[in-house]
Amino acid sequence: MQLRFVFRTFLICSVLSFGCTEKQRGGPRLTTTPVIGTVEVDGEAAENLTVECHPEPGAEIKHPVIANTDSEGRFSIGMYQKGDGLPEGTYRLTFKWEEFGLPIKDKLNRAFADPSKSTYKVTVVAGEPNDLGVIELSTKSSK
Repeated sequence: MQLRFVFRTFLICSVLSFGCTEKQRGGPRLTTTPVIGTVEVDGEAAENLTVECHPEPGAEIKHPVIANTDSEGRFSIGMYQKGDGLPEGTYRLTFKWEEFGLPIKDKLNRAFADPSKSTYKVTVVAGEPNDLGVIELSTKSSK
């Protein structure tokens, strides 16, 4: 009975550790550069607003990188961890300010949610931190 328990424990530990390696998954980690900013809507800090950075075609990454604003409207983009930034390239910024409930509603009526229509861009150059300053959005332009 005890030998069976030891064997079963060994087998479970072996299976669970099978995928653990020192090799990083998904290829080598890209070099990132900090990108920060503040979002205001109608002149007020926008708390819990989502900022998405959509890479332009041909970029090293193929998915958007997302950050949320704090109580003062500030955000700091993080590719791998909070605030580490983005790899070199040009990104279109989109903004969503969702009210949670059923259904989920964007307080900006999705006026700033389509990357193909976004006029907000950032070009990241390695080693040159980007402070986007204050990005002014308006609910009037979202109606």
